Amino acid sequence: MVKPAGMRQSAIRRRTVQICIGEATSPHVVLDVKPFGFRLGRTLANSPSRPCLAGKCIGFRLMRIPPESIAFTLVLGSLAALPALSIDVSAPTLVLLPAALRTTEAVAGATLSLFMAGFAAGQFFGGYLSDRRGRRPVLAASLLCFTLAAGGCTAAQSAGQLVTFRLLQGVGAGSCSVLAFAMIQDLFAGHQARSKRSYVAVVFAIMPMVAPALGVWLTEIGGWRATHGVLMLAGAALLGVTVAGIPESRTARRSAGLLPRGYRAGLLRWLHGEQSFLRLATVNAISYGGLFAYIAGSPVVVIARMQFSADAYAALFAVTASTLAAGAWVSGWLARRHIEAVRAVDAAFAISAVGCLGALSLAAGASDHLALHLPGLIALFFCRGILAPNLQHLAIGERKEDAGVASAILGVLQLLSAAMASAVVAALAPDWKTSGVIVVAAGLGLSASMLWFGLVRTR
Repeated sequence: MVKPAGMRQSAIRRRTVQICIGEATSPHVVLDVKPFGFRLGRTLANSPSRPCLAGKCIGFRLMRIPPESIAFTLVLGSLAALPALSIDVSAPTLVLLPAALRTTEAVAGATLSLFMAGFAAGQFFGGYLSDRRGRRPVLAASLLCFTLAAGGCTAAQSAGQLVTFRLLQGVGAGSCSVLAFAMIQDLFAGHQARSKRSYVAVVFAIMPMVAPALGVWLTEIGGWRATHGVLMLAGAALLGVTVAGIPESRTARRSAGLLPRGYRAGLLRWLHGEQSFLRLATVNAISYGGLFAYIAGSPVVVIARMQFSADAYAALFAVTASTLAAGAWVSGWLARRHIEAVRAVDAAFAISAVGCLGALSLAAGASDHLALHLPGLIALFFCRGILAPNLQHLAIGERKEDAGVASAILGVLQLLSAAMASAVVAALAPDWKTSGVIVVAAGLGLSASMLWFGLVRTR
């Protein structure tokens, strides 16, 4: 077998299960067909002297999904987008929960907050365990956790049950998300790894475009439980695909307990000695915070303050999400042409800085017209689509032994940045309206550009 360029050796291992015709030539599963029924057996025969149980049988072959295929990219993108899908699909149901479960709005909001807490914890533990136990078993367990928790949400009879299951659902979704990017690091190298990350980011960006509308539609036809039922089915489908078609990208290592001494020492090295990784992770987190500031604040400003319809807001959200996907696609295009990641990040941060400066200038002039800020927002989203896969590649591109934990740290720092950005937006939005959202989003975007050119690029 010829090894594809840019792929690690583990990527091309194929585990095959087959039913042979005639005599056994390799270990296989045998379907024994008889006049009045059939019997399933297995032979480990490796020579013609030990034939199949049935003598002659119909053969088939179950192949793993090739990691270089589009199907594999779609699966990884779906895994990475599972947290966003879970949040966006269920968001329209928050207003229905107080009446449906006889609880308060604060408790209904806690279903989202605890999902995010589980999301952060799931990234950390999923990344760590998969580094030591292998990706497939941890991914399968995470999807099972997500699916069962979604089923629990569907059947929940009280607010306490719903909150508990949403926490567990977040744990499963967070682990799946970080494993999607860790598997790219396992299976690919160099420009091919950047390209795969970029196209996974395209799938990831498309999900938020359809999820809110799907959530509204499901709520209208089946109530709030229907949204969680669909999430349960989605988790079950991904679990089936994982078990049947996803190859193991990393073999298990022996562990000395949940947090062995070597692992704790590794974390301390990251905190005190891995300055390059921490700088890149910080710049990536701040850049993501600018994006999330707009996502968190725009519904309040556009719908509540500016009195736009929900359809108008959905159209605006689709425009910005499309530019994010376009940026990720351009990142993949640059990677395929072997344009260095540093050069792509340089260009993206330069364009982003110009757009953010323009947006801040308009905000300083007390302009509250959203249309005037749209070009700056489009520049911010487009550049973020380029930045995300390339900054991730620069941060963990050489980490083969701890790709899971490194991806988890990137994800957790992004969540912390997003939480702080949304808190600042919530404090400024009542008085500053549109300008408050723009100041936070563009300010963080500009800060990330300055840190890149002043702190990271100069070293």
